[in-house]
Amino acid sequence: MSLLRTHQLSKRFARHLVLKDVSLSMDAGEFVVLIGGSGSGKTTLLRLIAGLERADSGCLTLRDQIVDEPRSVTYVPAERRGLGMVFQDYALWPHFTCLQNVEAAARGSAPLRRVRAHELLERMGLEHYANKRPHELSGGQQQRVGIARALAANPDLLLCDEALSSLDSDIRERMRVDIRALAREAGTAVLFVSHDPLDAWRLADRIAVLEHGVLTQTATPDALYAEPASARVARFTGATGGFTAAVECNDGERGVRINGSFVPARIHAVAPGQTGIVYVRPEGVRLAQHGIAAELQFCAFEAGAYRAYWRIAGSDAKLCSREQVKPPQHAQLAITADHVLVFPADGDTLSS
Repeated sequence: MSLLRTHQLSKRFARHLVLKDVSLSMDAGEFVVLIGGSGSGKTTLLRLIAGLERADSGCLTLRDQIVDEPRSVTYVPAERRGLGMVFQDYALWPHFTCLQNVEAAARGSAPLRRVRAHELLERMGLEHYANKRPHELSGGQQQRVGIARALAANPDLLLCDEALSSLDSDIRERMRVDIRALAREAGTAVLFVSHDPLDAWRLADRIAVLEHGVLTQTATPDALYAEPASARVARFTGATGGFTAAVECNDGERGVRINGSFVPARIHAVAPGQTGIVYVRPEGVRLAQHGIAAELQFCAFEAGAYRAYWRIAGSDAKLCSREQVKPPQHAQLAITADHVLVFPADGDTLSS
């Protein structure tokens, strides 16, 4: 059975349709990262699941029990859903110490609750702040207390709304490891909202993508990388470009012309003769003896690897490759077909 299931869940605020027919399921112990742009409906979906908002249509099921279904006038309030939640705004009890905040959410006898609270604070690197109150902590420290509190009750489903966004990069990396390990140890399923690609790649069993209120793709990280369903997902996997080109057929292969050269591509819902938006992953671009003429704009060292940024000759099209190149440099680029992705021109673009 599914721990969580939404079926054609929709939500409006006034005349604005925030979520449209969202169907998503999660199994016990599964870690799902929900990604999407600002205003895509991620937080609204979390709030519907938590019981902090009510759906306008569709059905929401937890542990095979319907908890929100407008058609049958069924609604189970948040306090009866048995979920843990980590909020963006921390939501700590200001008159409690850190230890008391976490202890209050734990289960069992008072001594057991205290032991559990101490264990979690130590795991979060906050053992020395146990007796401090929230106003005495930084935002990142408060967020870690919030994570510890949410885990204290060992919920079977934990909802995290940008839970790591306020943390420094080094602490964020540590928290990724700890949250994943703690959830796995407890058998807790996690629905984790984030805009950071690293959260998805390092945490997710599956990645779910919301675009303009519509769930456009749900897949394992490797499947999402191999077959992005939209331009936004392609960019999420590291693809660059965003320039237009007409789809052609050449000796039975479909592709596009870049500066006059035909490049085979993976075409998504664009017919030959139609114009699509082209994205290319950096790992598919390399220097070559013969290829597409390009001019180096600059080369940067980023997190242990070089990235060279190119402008295709005679156009404004830009690509990126993973190699060290010293300017000034005019070169020929070879592009691997598996890393060229073409999407409908009326779909998502860099400006949206």
